[in-house]
Amino acid sequence: MDHLSSTSRSLIDAPNEQKIFYTNTDRWIGYPRAKEILNSLEDLMCYPKTDRMPNLLIIGDSNNGKTKILKHFMKRYQVDIDEDTALIIEPVVMVSAPSKPDENSFYIRLLQELSTPYIKNESTSVKRERVIRVLKKRKTRMLIIDEIQHVIAGSYNSQRNFLNAIKDLSNTLQIPIVGAGIEDAFHAIQVDTQLANRFQVEILPRWKINTSEDKKNFARLIASIEQSLVLPEASHLYKQPYLDNIHYLSEGLIGEVFQVLRQLAIFSIRNNRSHINQDTFDSLKLLPPSNRRNLLNQLR
Repeated sequence: MDHLSSTSRSLIDAPNEQKIFYTNTDRWIGYPRAKEILNSLEDLMCYPKTDRMPNLLIIGDSNNGKTKILKHFMKRYQVDIDEDTALIIEPVVMVSAPSKPDENSFYIRLLQELSTPYIKNESTSVKRERVIRVLKKRKTRMLIIDEIQHVIAGSYNSQRNFLNAIKDLSNTLQIPIVGAGIEDAFHAIQVDTQLANRFQVEILPRWKINTSEDKKNFARLIASIEQSLVLPEASHLYKQPYLDNIHYLSEGLIGEVFQVLRQLAIFSIRNNRSHINQDTFDSLKLLPPSNRRNLLNQLR
């Protein structure tokens, strides 16, 4: 069973429920573009404190791995306790942007993420001071704001105020800000020219199979994921025609790739099949994301 990872191999005789649980468990695949973005994040962590800290904006389609990269990065800098002072040390703080660009809501989310008590009706400025005090005390070196495209959901003044709040935190704490979101996130940052100039942009593109090199890279990804599918025989999903079929069903989104392979594996486990083949694909009748969205039109 060389086609399986050591953990997958150890589960080959386990009950089906255990195999399915493991199949559905999130796992990290360190593909080249993800590693490049991780390196950019590491560069920011090592950047000396200055009056004008550099920032990073990670742009990619929904379900294409942005949040997973950020969470994997955070595992390198986990919360710790200073043995001398017994104070919490939190090198990286990550928060999702509020659904509308509201400065007060943003500080509340940060305080909640930091597990810091606050009074709901206290002024925004007091919450700001509380956030700054806690981040300084915890020696935070990077603030990550996920779903930052929500900035564009408000009025122009609301957008400016929210972006000013982000810029203020970066200036006051002298830490880099990392934003992540869909394409709208790029346009959201442009509202504040000074802030936009500080953001380096990293694009997380969809996986392609247009060239032979593209196909090799996508095949490596599929082969890596297949090692975690607890099936006694190799399915060779990284070969044709499966490779093209998986790309079609996932539309090049890594989150969809994982989901397609999970569904194929779980169907095989439940039906006591030793591997995945074309019959497995035909039996499941899977649809790509855009086709699933089009199904809603039938209800209108």
